[in-house]
Amino acid sequence: MDIQPFKDMIEGMRMDLHKTRYQTFDELYEYCYRVAGTVGLMTMPVMGIDPSYKGPMDVVYKAALALGTANQLTNILRDVGEDARERNRIYLPMEDLHQFGLTEQDVLGAVHVPSQGKVSEKWRAFMKFQIARARQCFADAESGVDQLEAKARWPVWSALILYRQILDAIEKNDYDNFSQRAYVSKAKKMASLPLALTRALLPQHRG
Repeated sequence: MDIQPFKDMIEGMRMDLHKTRYQTFDELYEYCYRVAGTVGLMTMPVMGIDPSYKGPMDVVYKAALALGTANQLTNILRDVGEDARERNRIYLPMEDLHQFGLTEQDVLGAVHVPSQGKVSEKWRAFMKFQIARARQCFADAESGVDQLEAKARWPVWSALILYRQILDAIEKNDYDNFSQRAYVSKAKKMASLPLALTRALLPQHRG
């Protein structure tokens, strides 16, 4: 196993000691890679690759990075209110906020002065953009999951499907991630496991 992902994860933890704002998505992506993308790189050698896969390994590793990034972006979008209120952290690119006519103070203000569970149209548009980005990362990860060793595919597909449903829950809450926490019910989680098993047993992307 390569030691570098372990070192990079430690650097990601250190970022949380001093960095509370991210100006660009590139900055945020570096954080997502360090705290989550590295997990994919660490676990790949443990889970293994399907013996029938003869394609380039970088495809699988890029997919692992995409899944880690997707999961972390989903965490960020779910926890906007909690991170701002309890930790004074905003894991949203400032340039993206500005693009949608929003500011840091809009985020902090919505946390401390909730408007009866309603958010502005600007915030809805901003969140739709962020959710689309996270969903694209999940989509980019799918082909790599299909190349994993057969026994590893079900848990990874389960994680992908269940985490992606958090994005659905944010939409269901009308993009209010200040006064409501998006979550997936236990019943829905259990109901998703057969779908994950089906995807694991019948991979759609084979190299």
